[in-house]
Amino acid sequence: MFKGKKYIFSRGIAFYPEKEMQLLKKQASKGWHFKKMSHIGFLVFEKGTPEDKAFSVDFFDGLPEELSEYLVIYQEAGWENIANYKKKYFYFKADCDTPTIYSDSESYWLRMKKEWIWLSIRSLFYFPLGIGLLILLFLTKTLQEHFLSSLGIRTLLAFIGMLCIALPIGVAINVAFSIIIYSDRTKYYNQPERFAKRQKIVRDSLFLAMIGFIIGVLISILLKNSF
Repeated sequence: MFKGKKYIFSRGIAFYPEKEMQLLKKQASKGWHFKKMSHIGFLVFEKGTPEDKAFSVDFFDGLPEELSEYLVIYQEAGWENIANYKKKYFYFKADCDTPTIYSDSESYWLRMKKEWIWLSIRSLFYFPLGIGLLILLFLTKTLQEHFLSSLGIRTLLAFIGMLCIALPIGVAINVAFSIIIYSDRTKYYNQPERFAKRQKIVRDSLFLAMIGFIIGVLISILLKNSF
């Protein structure tokens, strides 16, 4: 916190939007008004007058020319657009008694499904790069006096390759985890604050980290002969 600004790491707009709404509401009640989310995932707040407002975080899956119509729908429903993240995630605020934009559990499930499909497809772009780097390491493991024979370079390429492979796997695991652990999520389409109280980010993070560690170890075993 400095010069009237506060920075808080996002709770995760893709998998914990309800927690994000809860955080924004709590900060607003203390006089910290949300302004934007930085490219590295920090929520930026500025000091002001305390206010009691409801917040909503939504995913936009339409075409750029459909954005203005999308924002008008929210505006007419009483929600003010206050920020966006990469023109995909939009933050809104309204009076606490304003109805949510989603009218039933089916429409809320459709919103989540479109978001997770978009995330999965986007992350898959990194997979071929990761596979390509690992194949390169395997094919060049016997080279001598070549820049690819350097242990430092090979370690760096292996790290990047593993990261590119792990990204889509991580997204898939997070989606599956959310569907299984929070299977009744859509029932709270109009009660995000109630659902936010059920979400356990620390527990979930530890469990997912354990899965990631196991996958990382398995990949490392497969790569041990590539050096």
